[in-house]
Amino acid sequence: MIAEASRRRSEAQSKKSLSVQHWIDDLPWLQANERLESQPTVNIEGLVGGYTGPGGKTILPHRAVAKIDMRLVPDMKMADAVAALKAHLAKRGFGDIEVNVTGGYDPTSTPASAPLIQAQVAVLRRSGIDPVLWPRNAGSYPGYVFTGDPLKLPAGHFGLGHGSGAHAPDEYYVIESTNPKVLGIDGAVRSYVEYLYEVARTR
Repeated sequence: MIAEASRRRSEAQSKKSLSVQHWIDDLPWLQANERLESQPTVNIEGLVGGYTGPGGKTILPHRAVAKIDMRLVPDMKMADAVAALKAHLAKRGFGDIEVNVTGGYDPTSTPASAPLIQAQVAVLRRSGIDPVLWPRNAGSYPGYVFTGDPLKLPAGHFGLGHGSGAHAPDEYYVIESTNPKVLGIDGAVRSYVEYLYEVARTR
């Protein structure tokens, strides 16, 4: 799936949308996508320490905070990841750092062969779209509630229309489209109706 998606997606367009010139370790496009889909990440969201007000203060900071998020991949568990982080800090002499977990969950995954995903593919193809399937989304959402114990149900992302810039100041979604190949909000809503019908039809 990664090889096919890498073949069909534009590396140049992906770099442009992310405002990057190269991938980590200068990996080729296929290997960069393999890494993206298969490896966990630790992201530093923000750092605060010392005096940050107006003017200067000749003091030593008594407190510093780093806020991070960790993206997990299948076969990982949230509790194990937190324990690994604490062990990493302790091994390097920072065992006194307080790790305050404010939320999180286990990873989620659904096979492409699941009827739910195949219903999505059918609706997209009827709309003239040959979809690109990814093994997993490089982000986080609590899909484990459905895909994990005890339910073990498939879950996936779907919808026509167009948007981009998720979590950024320039995030957008097209409400009314002037491009006949791109649906607006009304077409996006209709796609969910068609999707639910396809799921019901194939059960």
